[in-house]
Parts: sequence; structure tokens; C-alpha cells
Amino acid sequence: MKPRLRDYATILVALLTIFLCGYGVGFLTGEKKGRTEAPARPLIGNSHETGDWEARTMERLARLLDLSGEQSSKVETEVKSTSKKIQTSRDQAVEDYYRSLLELHDQLLPHLEPAQQEKIKKDRKSLQHAIDSRFKSSTAK
Repeated sequence: MKPRLRDYATILVALLTIFLCGYGVGFLTGEKKGRTEAPARPLIGNSHETGDWEARTMERLARLLDLSGEQSSKVETEVKSTSKKIQTSRDQAVEDYYRSLLELHDQLLPHLEPAQQEKIKKDRKSLQHAIDSRFKSSTAK
């Protein structure tokens, strides 16, 4: 008896099913050599996330190091100090980034047509306003 198209389709579906099951099992129980654990979240985001970063860091260190009560309070002091340094550094980097954007706008002006210059001047003014509002409110804290 000669195989029909339906027989070939059945074999193809069976092979596909076997392949997908093998892939799924291999993915779930596969060898984990060479894999490193990725950090759960970025280290520090914005000023609103600083407390969250400190809490997560303390939780991780307490779990990893099995800290005593006295050690925990000393480590917490160090984490808060480091958090302030990180936040200050981050704020300075963000401010430098925006100042660089303003410099770029200034450097582009000589290369543009008058109509384009007007557009970039409006964009620069908007950027300057955003910078002023962001950094004046952060220095007022």
C-alpha cells in the first residue's frame, strides 16, 4: 500500500510535536553552565527610587551575609551613604547630559538654513526650560 498525503502530514505533525516537547523539556531542565544571574533591576533609577534601592540592597545583603542586628545597622548606614553618593553622581551626569545637548544645539546653528535655525532655536528654548525646571526644583530640595 502506498502512503498518502495524510500519512505524511501525520508523521510531520508527530515529529514537530516531539521536537517541541524536547525543546521545552531541554529549556526547563537544561544545563546551566556558563549562565550568570542577571541583576533583578537596574541599580538605581531616579530620586524616587532611592529608598527602594536602599531597601532592596539591605534585603539582599542581609540574606546573603546573614547579618546580626548590630551589623545590619552599620551596613545600613554605609548603604545610605553610598546611596547619597550614587544619587549625587547620577544627578550630575544627567545635568551634564542636558548641558551637552544645549551645546550641540549651539554647534548646529552655523550649519543650518535660517528656517532650520528658527526651529532649532525653539527646540533649544524648550530644552532650556525643561532643564531649568528640573534642576531648579532639585536644588531647592
